[in-house]
Amino acid sequence: MPAVRVFQHLVNSFLGVALNRLNRYVYDVAYGLPQWPEISTFNYGYAPSDDSVAEAWPNEPYQIQLYAEVAKAGQAAARWTEPSRLLEVCCGRGGGLAYLHATLSPQVTIGIDRSLTAIRHRRNGNAAIVRLQGHALQLPLPEASIDLAVNVEALVDLPKLPFLTEICRVLATNGILAVADTMPHGPEACHLELIGLGQRSGLEVVSFRDVTTNVFEACRNDDQRRSRLVNRLPRYLRPIAREWVSLPGTTQFGQFERRERCYFIAVMMKNTARSHS
Repeated sequence: MPAVRVFQHLVNSFLGVALNRLNRYVYDVAYGLPQWPEISTFNYGYAPSDDSVAEAWPNEPYQIQLYAEVAKAGQAAARWTEPSRLLEVCCGRGGGLAYLHATLSPQVTIGIDRSLTAIRHRRNGNAAIVRLQGHALQLPLPEASIDLAVNVEALVDLPKLPFLTEICRVLATNGILAVADTMPHGPEACHLELIGLGQRSGLEVVSFRDVTTNVFEACRNDDQRRSRLVNRLPRYLRPIAREWVSLPGTTQFGQFERRERCYFIAVMMKNTARSHS
């Protein structure tokens, strides 16, 4: 039996490395798509969008509105009016981070993504924002160096407990993580799962909001624009892209419509006592 278990461990390790490399390749391809040069952020979006957001970001008003809702949640839970040090983990092309930087006026703004293609994209041209290549599970930052960390739609693709533990490491006392993501559960189950993960990682859930209806409406209202984006791609990529952007008729769109999948915005605060226990 020990030999069998060793073999299984080796196989799982190999598959894990292979899948990680495949995911990295897929993200690099997506972020480097020449057919979508005007797109600065990839997320499902939030409806309705504020007039100010729609005017400033006409190409992706719903996507930037999601960041606006994340910013509001973070500000409501924080003990500061403006974060001194802002971090977005998995920042992609950087449009959402540019919005947060302009809205929250931090002294230091950092974006980290494992895709060099993404952080070198022309939409990441703001010299006031520090952009670093790095992995979400091994952030290239010292302990207690961040006041506000933001993560949009990457938690679902990461090992959740190691990721939240790493976020806790870089957060300062009373630092917060504002996260927007989706899980294949109802709202109550999602909330309880986050609470449990927080208790194990040193983060306390201080707010949780189910925004599934808003995300579904964004996908539906944005159907024509997303369809045009998909149709710019080579035919062999279109089925994958349709699922990725959650067009009507796709699996995830149906899950949002039937509320089989929850989309939430949550804020988690560093619990100093737990993080040092």
